[in-house]
Amino acid sequence: ARLFAQSTFRIVNRIAMPFVIEKAKSGRSTCKKSKEKIAQGELRIGRIVDNPHNEGVTMTMWYKVAPFFEMQLKQRKTTKKVESSDQLEGFDSLEEGDKKTVKEALKKFLEDKDKPKATKKRKKTNEEKSGGERKKKTKKSPKKEGKTKGPKVENLFKGANPEALPKEAAHTIAEVAKSLGFPLPEDETNAKIKIGQCLMGNKTDGKFDYAKALKALAGELGCPEKIPGSKVKPKKKRTAPEAVIAENQKIVNQFWELGGFEFKEKQNKTKGLAYLKVARNVAKATFKVESGDQVSKGKMKIEGVGKASGFKINEIINDGVINRLERYRKGDFE
Repeated sequence: ARLFAQSTFRIVNRIAMPFVIEKAKSGRSTCKKSKEKIAQGELRIGRIVDNPHNEGVTMTMWYKVAPFFEMQLKQRKTTKKVESSDQLEGFDSLEEGDKKTVKEALKKFLEDKDKPKATKKRKKTNEEKSGGERKKKTKKSPKKEGKTKGPKVENLFKGANPEALPKEAAHTIAEVAKSLGFPLPEDETNAKIKIGQCLMGNKTDGKFDYAKALKALAGELGCPEKIPGSKVKPKKKRTAPEAVIAENQKIVNQFWELGGFEFKEKQNKTKGLAYLKVARNVAKATFKVESGDQVSKGKMKIEGVGKASGFKINEIINDGVINRLERYRKGDFE
């Protein structure tokens, strides 16, 4: 019962006095402020707080003497602080020299606490230094509508009939797109398909929204930066590598273009990478590629060129274009 009474007294006393001072029993604790180890036998001040991980249980955060009072200076006014040695549990048990150290640190803290905080002086401008008066900042008047830089997208279609026939509307979009430098497909049929899809996807109540259709086309062609007023920075277009042997450039270009279609339209990364690899390696070849069989097997085999790629090379040499690439250019991705 006696031990229980002593234990209860300590708990009650610590609630009333949430600060404790003692000499460190070992060298394992670390100062919460300076992050330095507190040596065995060194004075330390503990702040008793609730354990956030264990309800109803307290924990002690240890500080060296000087960092403890530095920490208190930065706390809010409403936070409970040590302003008297009577608030430190264990102070009376200290040696006289240690008591003196604590009292001096406490005195300095109280002096610094009561000092008014210095306010930063505004630096004088060059005009004020030379004797002129400081100009008052005036609010900028809001910009009037219609004075924004560059034409608005809607203004590009002034006079265009929103109820026009699809063919006529497509022609209108194509003309504006060309004037803005859109990279329209070289194949006219493929270009018409892309424009038609963007137009029909932006038709409401029988009326075409030309501005939205143009923006959709810019997104489809990967050139949103070409829309007037756009803040999108243009992406650097990756061009096909230059072939060491000029006669191989046509093969390089077509495999490069085919790889691009696989990435963008078909979302087939594996095929896309395979075609780009063929393009790069054919570009490095130091001899003229005369057939697909020549570079898909044997001594002159080019890395990455297999039976299927060899067949496509034969299509380029014999027909002028890869059959699949020709279909892709026309918008046929089936």
